[in-house]
Amino acid sequence: MFRAPAMRDAIAIETLTSTTIRQIAERLASARTFEEFVYRESEMDALFTLADIAITTRRESEHPLLARGISLDTLGRLRQLVFEAHDATHDNDVIAACALLERAAQLID
Repeated sequence: MFRAPAMRDAIAIETLTSTTIRQIAERLASARTFEEFVYRESEMDALFTLADIAITTRRESEHPLLARGISLDTLGRLRQLVFEAHDATHDNDVIAACALLERAAQLID
């Protein structure tokens, strides 16, 4: 039986999709404890890494997660928005962080 992860738990971030980005934003908006904020930051770190991998892979061949023709420029902007959202979270500006994550998700909708 599937058990949804508790908000206090970190979740595995395995795909770079608008759905994944929005799930992290939703979890961030619901975070209340220091531990939950640390987990959300680690999830954003994973998104950043996936974007970085997609950029590197895209230079060499088509990235399997982003085979829809998303440009390197768009991937770079997505990575930057996730980076800024991470920093906003660290600065206790959850509203700005969620808005930045939404902008990132819209880039790959």
